[in-house]
Amino acid sequence: FRGCTDLCNLNLNFLDTRNVNNMKSMFSQCTSLISVDLSSFNTINVIGFDSMFWRCSVLKTIYTSNTFVTNENASSGSMFSACNNLVGGLGTKYNSSKTNKEYARVDGGPDSSTPGYFTLKEN
Repeated sequence: FRGCTDLCNLNLNFLDTRNVNNMKSMFSQCTSLISVDLSSFNTINVIGFDSMFWRCSVLKTIYTSNTFVTNENASSGSMFSACNNLVGGLGTKYNSSKTNKEYARVDGGPDSSTPGYFTLKEN
């Protein structure tokens, strides 16, 4: 989907991603993307998240479930860089100093010990 500049809303909650190992630049430069549903994504085997949402400047909501995880050894440089409108499900707003995998989780709230950029959607 990289560079799909006319893409506004995307529902991928039907994809089986258990065997995927790289999501690098998957949605980068989707400059019209407002929301994306990744609630079926199981990312246990992914080792690369670099630039996954890079320059998705109007992206506001990323729906996921608890099967979207980032492993300790996974790379994630610039995963959320320039996602200025991104807000987690409990109100955590985009922070330009938190652009790697540290906020790639379901939002626990901005004042919690687990702020994140994802909005929980159970399948």
